[in-house]
Amino acid sequence: YYRFLLAQLHIESLAKKQTRKAVREALKNLPKGLDETYDEAMERIHNQDEDDVQLAIKLLSWVSYSLRPLTVKELQHALAVELDDKAIDDEALHDETLMISVCAGIITIDQESNVIRLVHYTTEEYFERKRLEKFPTGQRSIAVTCLTYLSFDAFKVGYASNDRQMKVRLK
Repeated sequence: YYRFLLAQLHIESLAKKQTRKAVREALKNLPKGLDETYDEAMERIHNQDEDDVQLAIKLLSWVSYSLRPLTVKELQHALAVELDDKAIDDEALHDETLMISVCAGIITIDQESNVIRLVHYTTEEYFERKRLEKFPTGQRSIAVTCLTYLSFDAFKVGYASNDRQMKVRLK
């Protein structure tokens, strides 16, 4: 699987080349190890349009720092929250295809659980080692998002005392 993962990331990188010469040069300089491969994927992320870069960084921060797997819907909501929001704006939810594409092949959606996760355990290990470097404001951003979310109008009345109230709030 390790070799397949490397090949997949390399092919995705090569597919972005626009000329045969560029492909040939890229083949000469293929990364040797996983860290180099993931560094190259992060470089591809940073070479995108600025909006795509910001989305990818937010998404990878959430996936990397999360203490449990997050579903597509949970991440869509987390990414849609903006400072001073009072509720989720459905028009601010990102398409799941876009969420995957901006991350240069290093995240995937588990079709059975609908969880967004890193593509391989080696990717998790990479981000455990490098997430402070790659996402220096990630924890702060996540904390601000959570506090903003908990400040939504739906939560002003206090905690939900039964399942019915909880379902109404989740809607």
